[in-house]
Amino acid sequence: MRYKAMVCDVDGTITDSRKVIQTQGIELLRKVQDNGTIVMLASGNVLPIAYGLSAFIGLRGPVVAENGGVVSYKDDVYRLFSNEMPLKAYELLRQVIPGVRRLYTDQWRQTEVALARDTDLEKVRETLKDWPLEVEATGFAIHLMERGHSKMAGVEMACRLIGIGPEDVVAFGDADNDERMLRECGFGVAVGNASEKAKGAARYVSKGTHSDGVREGLEHLGML
Repeated sequence: MRYKAMVCDVDGTITDSRKVIQTQGIELLRKVQDNGTIVMLASGNVLPIAYGLSAFIGLRGPVVAENGGVVSYKDDVYRLFSNEMPLKAYELLRQVIPGVRRLYTDQWRQTEVALARDTDLEKVRETLKDWPLEVEATGFAIHLMERGHSKMAGVEMACRLIGIGPEDVVAFGDADNDERMLRECGFGVAVGNASEKAKGAARYVSKGTHSDGVREGLEHLGML
């Protein structure tokens, strides 16, 4: 099957473990787009960063930011969830966990709250166990989101905007917040450094890590 679109996570997938972008990843995405496939980024990061990266790579597909909370396409921005409840939860966490802090990028975050990754995850989950929230941990942050908030929700919106279905999309990712996207898109590729949850959701797990894994997955699918 020839997939019409590719959606790719950023941190840990086309970056190394330090969040440094790998030039190979940039070249791979450009090549896939040049071959006629729509290429989208799906990031847990805020829209200004995800949009800027997409623009500088030269991608023309939608941008999914804030773990699916925000989608941007052709200068229109779609906000899919609210950060009202996550902000209230954060105020409670400030009382329960001394020193808890939000990420620097949260000054631009519109639909969720992102906590520093060294925050006590189990304490966060225990404190918020009765709240109608998703607590999603990645290798880089802990995200507080409304129920139903996921990258896949953003991918579904992106697909509607470009007139295709999720079954037409191949997804690449590495972390727990990529699980639904890897499982529910037409084909999911987890790179070799992926979490066990991400690997379990994917149809193909690469031996290579980070952008080497993306290249391997694309070659497996005949997309290069």
